Amino acid sequence: MSANREDPEKLLTRRMLETFGVASSDELTRERVKYGPMSKAYLALAARIVDNSGVVARLDEWDSAKRKSGAGRKPTIPYRAVLILLLIHIQMGLGANYQEIANTLHYRFDAEHRSMLGINDAATSRGGWYQRMRRSTVNLLNLMDPYPSRRNKRLDQAEFAAQRTKWDSVEGRIATKVAMVKLDWMCEQLVHATVRMLPSDIWARYNGNIAIDATKLEIAGRPNSPDDRRKRTNADPFAERYRREGNHNGEGAKTDVAAYELENAVMVWNNPGERNLFPSLTLAVTFHQPGRLVGHGLRLVESVERLGVRPGMIMADRAYNGEQAKNFQIPVRLNGWKLAIDYKKDELGIQSEYKDLILVEGTWYVTTMPENLIEGMKAIRSEVEDPDTGEKRTVIDEEALKTLLKNRKPYRMIPKGRPDADGYQRYSYPRPGTYIAYDRGSKKMITPTTPGTITIPIDAGTPPKGKKRKENPPAVKYLQEFPYMSPEHQAFYGMRSLVESSHKMLKEAGREDIANKRKRSGRGYAFHYLAAALAAASTNLRKIESFFVQDHERSVEPKHRIRRRKTLTGTTLARTATTATAPPA
Repeated sequence: MSANREDPEKLLTRRMLETFGVASSDELTRERVKYGPMSKAYLALAARIVDNSGVVARLDEWDSAKRKSGAGRKPTIPYRAVLILLLIHIQMGLGANYQEIANTLHYRFDAEHRSMLGINDAATSRGGWYQRMRRSTVNLLNLMDPYPSRRNKRLDQAEFAAQRTKWDSVEGRIATKVAMVKLDWMCEQLVHATVRMLPSDIWARYNGNIAIDATKLEIAGRPNSPDDRRKRTNADPFAERYRREGNHNGEGAKTDVAAYELENAVMVWNNPGERNLFPSLTLAVTFHQPGRLVGHGLRLVESVERLGVRPGMIMADRAYNGEQAKNFQIPVRLNGWKLAIDYKKDELGIQSEYKDLILVEGTWYVTTMPENLIEGMKAIRSEVEDPDTGEKRTVIDEEALKTLLKNRKPYRMIPKGRPDADGYQRYSYPRPGTYIAYDRGSKKMITPTTPGTITIPIDAGTPPKGKKRKENPPAVKYLQEFPYMSPEHQAFYGMRSLVESSHKMLKEAGREDIANKRKRSGRGYAFHYLAAALAAASTNLRKIESFFVQDHERSVEPKHRIRRRKTLTGTTLARTATTATAPPA
């Protein structure tokens, strides 16, 4: 070393002191991490959720089945600790981020903290904790990764073609299906464990209404090409492009981003406005590539049913009622659910026909209803473009809507009871003489002669003449509980905002913040799915806590401030009664 050259260690120390006021990068990181020793009660809560979910024993079973023998060194950070660390960091607003977890293990934890999680307290650096956490998380996810692949580089054309071949092979498809069942189950159990923390007396107030919807989960890196034959531009080869419009499946626009979609189902008030009976918890989650939601609506509903929820109303947007009836409407109806849904513009008017009945915007009417009433909704509902944003929004002529609904009512079929176990529904005809009947062919008035009742099978209905469709869906595809755009329909469908509110809560900066891709440092479908499920579990805990506080505040008598004005002897003056005054002339 040159006599004039300063020792590298002393140079670094001097520079750190001069610039940052501390002697080392390690001290600076310790100062930057503003959290002191982590609360053991807070840690115990996260551990309780993971333990109550029942996933740890199953993970150990899967791990044992995968190993050829019991030989080998045990991991420093066991699977239970991995899940607890991920959950507690999401709760703290730090995200599923390996760097922050390494900070916790090195700076926020002591030996007792690590002992609570069964972590081997072998001495290591902050970088060592980073590598241990990342390796343990990867090992955990490898037990249930539906789309395993190399993720430490962007695959070129040949490498991705080889990867696709593995995924698409018979063995690959079977392995994907098995792994997906495991991953779905684990994420479901973690969310359900937080739902079950709700006291039974509060849970008993809930009648089973749910709202379902999806939200974007952007990931780091450039979006992959929509052409599967080209090289990957993202380290996650399975991730696809997301666009805001349409079905969200990006096709190559510059505004597309690399992302997945998180689907969730939340608790909805029993009736519009009944917001004080229970918190609106997330009951179920699923995960998929943008636009690839076929079957996910049913998966959400089935997950909700596994919680023991009695079927109520489902509020869903057009993406779900756009599915084939066999994938959504038929199974949920057979299970006892009712729908409050919306329609595309080209689905207005007659949607299906059965004998002497027509299905108009989800409701059965007699076929002799006048044409202007059948087609009336198309003129009432229109789309206008916002001059500032360019986005289209639906505008309703409210007065014309009231008149239309009033004039349709005499032609409406009256449901009798609930659908039976086979999904069949009995209806009563409107009484002849209470409405003016028209023959739609000749457009002349006729005298209706109708039977008393009719039973409509679940698979009944044919598309109206003149409407060409790729499939011939049964009427149940469009059927819903209330007449479309009626006050009842708008009130129930409007409660779909609860799932949008849940998405907003998931994206709150400083909280779960799933909109911040930098707070998720892992890669791959399985990692982001697990992180999203844990974020949903975290918001459930926040909602339960908030509900407890608000419920308490509602039950406590409001406090009245004591009057400061006193008599000469020091006695507080009594409150004076408010004297009613006459209104001004």
